[in-house]
Amino acid sequence: MGLIVSRHGGIDAALMSVESVHPGLLVREGAMSPTKFVSYMLIPLFAGMFPHLFMHWLTAREAKSFRWPVVLYPICIAVVWLPSVLLGVMGRVDFAGLEGPAANAVLVKVIDLHAPGILAGLLGAGVFGAVMSSLDSQVLVVGTMFTQDGVRHYGIRNMSEPQQVLFGRIFVTAILAIVFALSLVVDRSIFRLGIWSFSGFSALFPVLVASVFWRRTTSRGVIAAFATVAVTWVYFLQRSWSDPGYSLWGTGLMPVVAMTIASSVVLVIGSLVSRPPEDDRVRRFFEAEGSA
Repeated sequence: MGLIVSRHGGIDAALMSVESVHPGLLVREGAMSPTKFVSYMLIPLFAGMFPHLFMHWLTAREAKSFRWPVVLYPICIAVVWLPSVLLGVMGRVDFAGLEGPAANAVLVKVIDLHAPGILAGLLGAGVFGAVMSSLDSQVLVVGTMFTQDGVRHYGIRNMSEPQQVLFGRIFVTAILAIVFALSLVVDRSIFRLGIWSFSGFSALFPVLVASVFWRRTTSRGVIAAFATVAVTWVYFLQRSWSDPGYSLWGTGLMPVVAMTIASSVVLVIGSLVSRPPEDDRVRRFFEAEGSA
């Protein structure tokens, strides 16, 4: 980032160039309504439901193990995202005409324009390495969840290790094939796709909270909440697809608000109307460590 900023004459000169070309990128007041800003505060909840992060959470023996990760995670996100956002903003000076899906390549274009050949290759490899690291972790964890919690639990209970590997590979291959096919036909920016992906994860966060802290949570309530998120996600995605500026009843609230509220309500109702968990299971998770 330092190299690219220096090519623009320093951070002050770079931001002045951005202001002259796209002043709206540096304006905070009026660029986003208060209701939309509040809606975005729900989006970070996705971190708790990311498959690879969620599985790491399950390995902890006690709650205090999360103390430093919870403190450091936002800081690390800011350290990684802030330079990326600044590079994208400054890229509008060199590539002012990039709009919509074409803007997805702004970071690569900026690196290619300002960095020498070898350095550009190293920076590009770093970017792709970071993306592939997260993608690999998520896909492999989802594959493990599919084989362990799906195939083994509901199908082949005595599944051998080669069978487990085979089912995992088939599932991962199918997921990647579907994603690749969608990438060929979906004409949307990475930011918009990311917001919708994170909205779905965020709407599932109440399931995690209830499972950890509410003894009355039941599997039927959780399944109902998952189904509610899936249905509302598809519904709002269709509404937003035809109307990019769509908000709930024109208030500026993003669909993630309705999705999160709906999943919470359905989770509570579904758990209350279904048979409560067995006492032995409740004691196993809530009283094993002497917690109340």
